[in-house]
Amino acid sequence: MIQPQYLQNRWIKHLFFCSALVLIQVFGAYAQEVQKKSYITNTFTDKQLINNQTTEIPSGLEFRIQHRFGGIGFNEDIIKEFLGLDLPANIRFSLAYPFIKERLYIAIGRTKFDKVWDFQVKYLWLRQTEKNEMPLSVAIYHNTAINSDAFRTIPDNAFFNDSTTAFKNKLAHRVSYNTQIIIARKFSEKLSFQVSPVMIYQNLAAPGRENLTFALPVGGRYKFSRNSAVVIEYAFIFNNRTDGTINPLSLGVEFGTAGHVFQFFMTSSNRILEQHIYTKNLFDYTEGFFALGFNIRRTWWF
Repeated sequence: MIQPQYLQNRWIKHLFFCSALVLIQVFGAYAQEVQKKSYITNTFTDKQLINNQTTEIPSGLEFRIQHRFGGIGFNEDIIKEFLGLDLPANIRFSLAYPFIKERLYIAIGRTKFDKVWDFQVKYLWLRQTEKNEMPLSVAIYHNTAINSDAFRTIPDNAFFNDSTTAFKNKLAHRVSYNTQIIIARKFSEKLSFQVSPVMIYQNLAAPGRENLTFALPVGGRYKFSRNSAVVIEYAFIFNNRTDGTINPLSLGVEFGTAGHVFQFFMTSSNRILEQHIYTKNLFDYTEGFFALGFNIRRTWWF
């Protein structure tokens, strides 16, 4: 039988990181030319669009709540399960803090499903300027997630994918990684758009799946008032697909103030970290199934 794959395709990881370094060097030359220019601000309201990262950096200590209700469909479940509120929900709490003004932050979070702890870092490498000397903002993001739930019971006859090495639970199996380059542009006070190539690597992949997953999320924000906007994001998963794989899709509204951002949305997954959204089965929105969710952000300045 097919067993989990473990630590394969390491050379692809190195290729990805080398490509990222090349991009950094190429764009870095432009950065020095525009470092004294006037920068575009508030390309997006928050450091996350819905599930996807943006180029924004928190300006102070940020506390975040991300909540996803259970999956429902456009059928009797909407009433029976009360919009999914009666079903098991997923939730994540996190803290983020900037260490280089407007450039770098680190964060730590904890998610209910699988009892996952994650550690984030984001660096804003390039910033869009008002006169388009630099037409884009570019950020580099990395997340390492660790599953702290109890190991699952494995039968004695389980093997790794080579069919000869006996399977044993290891600490390394708990770890997954998310590395991405986020490229964004603010076209006007109302419209912003971004694209963010993503590489997900899981030390332990589920049976029939690969350790490495590539995806291309795109997203945008359209402000319909001073503090309110429509937000949308979609991701195309290039590999590691199985029959019935659905590309993630989310649509919502957000309302922002100086210290708060509130988002309410429909989404195709009740997973929260991108490591899981791109590698686990989603609700089939083409058949009318989805989950409701909300994000709340509070920022303090000291």
